[in-house]
Amino acid sequence: MLTMTVNWTKLAKIRELEEYFKEDFDGFKKLIGEKIEEFGHFSDEALDKFAKLRVLEVTNGCTQWAFRRGDKECLSVEQTRECMNLVMGFIKQAELYFPSEGKIEFDDEQKAFIEAGRNLYINAFKKHNKDSEREYYAASTAQFIVYGKKRMQLAFNIVKQDYEMLFSPYYIERGQKYIMPYLECLESKENE
Repeated sequence: MLTMTVNWTKLAKIRELEEYFKEDFDGFKKLIGEKIEEFGHFSDEALDKFAKLRVLEVTNGCTQWAFRRGDKECLSVEQTRECMNLVMGFIKQAELYFPSEGKIEFDDEQKAFIEAGRNLYINAFKKHNKDSEREYYAASTAQFIVYGKKRMQLAFNIVKQDYEMLFSPYYIERGQKYIMPYLECLESKENE
C-alpha cells in the first residue's frame, strides 16, 4: 500500500508542466487527481507491468528526440529505429518481452488503457491538439505518481539489465533523469 502526498508547488516547476499550472493551477491539479483515481484501481501486478512499459516509452522518447535534434550523443539511424520498433511493437501488441522475464501480457482492460494512452499521444503530438497535450501531461504525471519511486526504480533496473545494450547506458540514464523530478515531488511512505 502506498500513501503519498504530492508537493504540488514543486511539481508545478517541472518544465513540461509549468504552462499548464500557470494557466490554471487548480484545474490542472484536479485533472491530474482524476487521472490518479483512474489509474489507481489497477492491481499492483498491472501497475508493475505499466511501469515497465512507461520506462521503455520514456527511454525511447529520449533516444528519438536526441536523434531528431541531431545531438552529438544520438544513436545511429539503425539503432534509433530499432529502439522505436521495439517499443512501438510492445505498445501496438500490448505485450512486453524481457529476456530475463519472458513475455508479459496484459488483459483486455489493461490493453484498453494502453490503447487510450497511445491515442492520447497521437492526438497531442501528431495532430497537435492542445487540449490532448494538456491531458497527456496530466495522465503521464498521474502515472509517475501512482507507480511511485520504488516501482519505477524496479522498472528501470529491468530495462537497464535487459535493454541497455540497445538504448545505451547514456539513454537509460537520460530516461531516469526525465522521470526523477516527478518522483521527487512525492512525499511518500511505502509499506514494504
